[in-house]
Amino acid sequence: MTKPNQTKIEVHIRIDADEEAARIAAVLDALGYEVVRELDEGQGRGRLDWAINQLGRRFALTARECEVLAGVLDGCSNAAVASRLEISQATAKWHLHNVFAKTNTSNRESLLRLALQLSSSSEPEPA
Repeated sequence: MTKPNQTKIEVHIRIDADEEAARIAAVLDALGYEVVRELDEGQGRGRLDWAINQLGRRFALTARECEVLAGVLDGCSNAAVASRLEISQATAKWHLHNVFAKTNTSNRESLLRLALQLSSSSEPEPA
C-alpha cells in the first residue's frame, strides 16, 4: 500500500472488454499501481454517451441531471454546464449535487471513475 504522499507507479493497460479491464484495474490498484485506461481513437464519444445512459438508468437520474452529468464528464465547469444548458450556475450546481447523491459519489473525480468503471455486461437494475 502506498503512503499518502507517495506517488503510485502508472500502469497503462489496453484491453478490449470493459469487464476484463475492470478486473485487472482492481487487482493492479490493490497492488498499489495507478491504472490509466485509454480508449481507442474514435471510441470516446460513443463510450461517454453509453456511460451517461447507463448511469441515468441505473441511478434514476432525470433528463436534466443526465445533461449536467454529460457536461461534467466532458470536463466542463459548473459555469460552462450552466451556459451550455442555459440555466443558472446555482441550478447546475443543484443538479450536480443530486447526481452526486443518487450515484453515491462525492466529487467529479469519483463520478468520472464510476463512469469509467461501468461494465458493458448486463447488471440488474437497482430496486
